[in-house]
Amino acid sequence: MEAFAILLGAGKGTRMKSELPKVLHPVGGVPMIARLVGKLEAIPITRILAVIGHRGELVKKCLGTRVTYVEQENQLGTAHAVQQAEQLLRNRSGSTLVLTGDTPLIRQSTIERLLAAQRAHTSAGVVLTAIVADPTGYGRIIRDAASGEVVDIIEEKDATPEQKLINEINTGIFCFDNESLFGALSGITNENAQKEYYLTDIVKVMRQTGIAGGQKRFEAMILEDPTEVMGINTPEQLEEANRAFYEHMGIFA
Repeated sequence: MEAFAILLGAGKGTRMKSELPKVLHPVGGVPMIARLVGKLEAIPITRILAVIGHRGELVKKCLGTRVTYVEQENQLGTAHAVQQAEQLLRNRSGSTLVLTGDTPLIRQSTIERLLAAQRAHTSAGVVLTAIVADPTGYGRIIRDAASGEVVDIIEEKDATPEQKLINEINTGIFCFDNESLFGALSGITNENAQKEYYLTDIVKVMRQTGIAGGQKRFEAMILEDPTEVMGINTPEQLEEANRAFYEHMGIFA
């Protein structure tokens, strides 16, 4: 069965205070997105697509012919970013990983386990989650109280006070049944506080349209070590990621 990957790397990353695209800042001496591509190539993945935007020519110079490029001219949200790959992937069967280009510490073995989890249960999708002491700033995982099935992912700005108490968070990394993914994307709207098209809304759309539910569930895989998916949005967080990399090179390389 084929496997595809979509790397989200179009954002400017203004909090990095640099003209360099965020995904090109180095961790362990290698640009973040290049480190991710190396892990995907080792799995291997049939086709890797990189969604580029701000100064995309620099990303192309970095990755060369290792990936296929799709452009997101206007950054309208994560679902909109994934939609840019639709023309290339819509009619393919298999599994599609979606990863943010600023998660270079994720282990290759974690990506492999996420892919295996989606395939083993023929799930509509699997979201990689983590349990954290302070979930501030992250989307929260909403589960059915009886079955434990993931029924929604709520961004913090749209969450109720009760939902903000949930400490299982969305890492921004998913593995989908490819046909289910592109069957649901068009149903996502921007009716939220940020007026963006959130990929996280795909859970709700899949359940409403019958793509997910019953035997074809939307599931979660809980990550044991949240360090793998630490957010890198500022120079300070980049320094922290480099420190983690060098302290545990055998794990995060």
